[in-house]
Amino acid sequence: MTMLLLAHATMVWAEQPDEELGAVARDIADAIALDQALFLDLRCGEFSPALSKNLSQLLLEQGADIRQSSAHSFYTEFDPESESISLDEYGLQQALLVQVQLNIKWVTKEHKSFLSYRTERKAVHSFEVKQVQLPGRQLIDIDSFEYMQPDSAENTVSAPHLRWFEPLIATTAIASIIFLLWTME
Repeated sequence: MTMLLLAHATMVWAEQPDEELGAVARDIADAIALDQALFLDLRCGEFSPALSKNLSQLLLEQGADIRQSSAHSFYTEFDPESESISLDEYGLQQALLVQVQLNIKWVTKEHKSFLSYRTERKAVHSFEVKQVQLPGRQLIDIDSFEYMQPDSAENTVSAPHLRWFEPLIATTAIASIIFLLWTME
């Protein structure tokens, strides 16, 4: 059930227009150093293509040197045994690898009243941006950007739940009425 809900949440976010992803791309582009060639590695689920388009467009407008790589999978954790990336085939001495990963977190808020309560779940989209210096794979910077949409279809509000003591109150009220009716003459 949770996997289905996560898949639905990712698909709902992916169906949003490119304009809404523009804010995400702007924040990520502002965090990236543009002083050397860039390799972008986006792992953002269903909307990686739209985010890639917006982010690349913003970086090119700022004068970034973006290089494309289809032969290598850059998205490996910093494993010392992993194969090093050869920048010679790109004609570069140094480059910056920018890895963007999407994590979906859920924020739960309880709305309480005297006899009942209800819960509200909201999805928080967290984009983690790592900047890695190549070829040495030195981690230079980590940033995180969080976005929550208040009017999204993936946000859920539960039906009101009764508190644990409500059955006790109801039983006491019924018992009192029965007692009054029994003892009245």
